[in-house]
Amino acid sequence: MLLALAAGSGRPSLAAAARRIAGSARVEEVELAGVPATLYRPARDALPLPGVVVLPGVTRQGRRHPAFVGAGTGLAAAGVLAAVVEPRGLSIGELTPDVLARTHAAVEAFASDPERAGSLALAGVSGGATLALALAGAPALAARVSAVLALSPLCDIREALRLVTTDRYRRQGALVPFRPGSFLRLVLARSAIAWLEDGPDRRTLREHVLELDDYGAEPLRAFRSWPLDELGSEARAIVRLLANDDPGRFDELYGVLPDDLQETVGLLSPLRVAGDVRAPVELVVAREDKYVPLADAVALASACPKVRMTVIDSLEHAVPRVSPGAARDHARLDGALVRFLSAVRSPSYSRG
Repeated sequence: MLLALAAGSGRPSLAAAARRIAGSARVEEVELAGVPATLYRPARDALPLPGVVVLPGVTRQGRRHPAFVGAGTGLAAAGVLAAVVEPRGLSIGELTPDVLARTHAAVEAFASDPERAGSLALAGVSGGATLALALAGAPALAARVSAVLALSPLCDIREALRLVTTDRYRRQGALVPFRPGSFLRLVLARSAIAWLEDGPDRRTLREHVLELDDYGAEPLRAFRSWPLDELGSEARAIVRLLANDDPGRFDELYGVLPDDLQETVGLLSPLRVAGDVRAPVELVVAREDKYVPLADAVALASACPKVRMTVIDSLEHAVPRVSPGAARDHARLDGALVRFLSAVRSPSYSRG
């Protein structure tokens, strides 16, 4: 199960070794309910096949990132039918109800494939893990999902908005300092603007945030001087929230967001449905993530009925450091992956 890690490590020799070990998975480009996907079928399969829908993180390479090619290939080598799906908007960092709905439709289409009558599991990385957890608690899917693997998800979108604007997060009623990386600030800005109804305000603001360098500094700076009188009420409320850096004002500014925008925040937050997730969850997070405090994952783990949280010291958000000194971490990470695969291949085991 370390195939995906090797493939995504950035070291050509490790990636080549991973492909040799995996063998010749049958790869097919398809659409699932209109969502582009890559299917990885075992070289030799026997129905029914257990299936996993893999959701990439926010990366311009999307499902073609070496890590996700490695994940699909590795799962196929283990006798699993894997679909790496890429709903429009995810690769550029727009987490929206439309992205969630498209992903849901793709999962339903994958589950209804007559060639695959086995179990259904979800796996995701970063933003993809956020979607996987949100779907695992959805009423239409909760009873059908056999297992979930979530690597470095974002669990509470409201608190993430607080974090990226004020460098504070709430822990046991107190506001605790934490400075997240600029990329998370950009992803939340792109997402919040994409939540607006289509129109001139959304198009102008979206054009601005999409033009920003993915890893540039201070992506929220322009909002602090944005001409608010040129915006409608919803866009003005979003810009004010994104422009604010005063921890004492966040709740006030969030509270005046229109109800539909606050409902969107809840819809996209796995924490909201954590108690409804019936499947066992393997939650893997960094001890010191560069984007999200550990408290975000702890809150989800506390609310989810069947969760095992693995905290990795050598994890840089979703990328493990490959070094001899990290061998113990790699073993713990591989243990989480093996448990997930066992649940995928033996659903009765996963619910025992």
